[in-house]
Amino acid sequence: MRRTKTAKSDHDQRQNLLRIWTRTAINTGIMASAAMLLCLNANGAQAGETKASDTKAAAKWQAVPDWAFFWQLQGNVTPAKGSRVVDSDLFDTPASQVVKWRKQGLYPVCYVNVGAFEDWRDDASDFPEDVIGAAYDGWDGERWLDISQYWAFNQIIEARLDLCASKGFLAVEPDNIDGYDNETGFDISRDDQLAYLRWLTEQAHQRGLAIGQKNAPDLIGDLVDEMDFALLESAWRDGFLEDFSPYRNQNKPVFAVEYREDGASLKKMCGDISQQGFIGVLADYDLSGHIENCR
Repeated sequence: MRRTKTAKSDHDQRQNLLRIWTRTAINTGIMASAAMLLCLNANGAQAGETKASDTKAAAKWQAVPDWAFFWQLQGNVTPAKGSRVVDSDLFDTPASQVVKWRKQGLYPVCYVNVGAFEDWRDDASDFPEDVIGAAYDGWDGERWLDISQYWAFNQIIEARLDLCASKGFLAVEPDNIDGYDNETGFDISRDDQLAYLRWLTEQAHQRGLAIGQKNAPDLIGDLVDEMDFALLESAWRDGFLEDFSPYRNQNKPVFAVEYREDGASLKKMCGDISQQGFIGVLADYDLSGHIENCR
């Protein structure tokens, strides 16, 4: 489940300024919040982590805490009391907010759509037309990307990861990583998907970012050794919770999200989810902030 599209009229100017600011920051290293982030890294980061603007050197990413998860992709993001991990939209979350979260001891994760084109994003015009495919059913303005030729748009994804690191996020939530198993308008194979995800994982790690597997249980065996956490949707409802046990076997956190609209409740779901060692999360479809955790 992804964010609801925000009206372009509300965000175009801000997004454009943000994009210009980010590219300048990446090229010159003079981003306004850089000093604050360097202090945070010096005091709290694991040894070997690089500064946010250093996107090329090898970096050590911070492990994702196995603790309460707050997931909000629209509106004013205000993590619930007791939250430890907060997941918010890359473009809509200002760097100043990310810095504040880190000062508060929170672990910020950036949402990035890596498998589908979104026509409201400021970088939408940068995507080549021949990699934009079939409409994503149920999501207006969203279309599948041909990740079998990801090199045709890799610089766009790299710029998004640069922005994620520059703002001070510590991890990436990559959305729509299962194009091979959907009607995309392209002939995408499982091997194509894995090649793209391994490239994406490498790019995230080079920037000091952890990265998670979102859904796509068929890929667990190929990704669990390389990715750093898992984010599931409706796994309890659909009966594939246990499939993600390899992540817990490697002491990597698994955040299992269920939706109220599907009839889920803490009372119904928490026993089964906690038995797997996962963090159970109850949310609404629109991910606008009404989040509860099993613990």
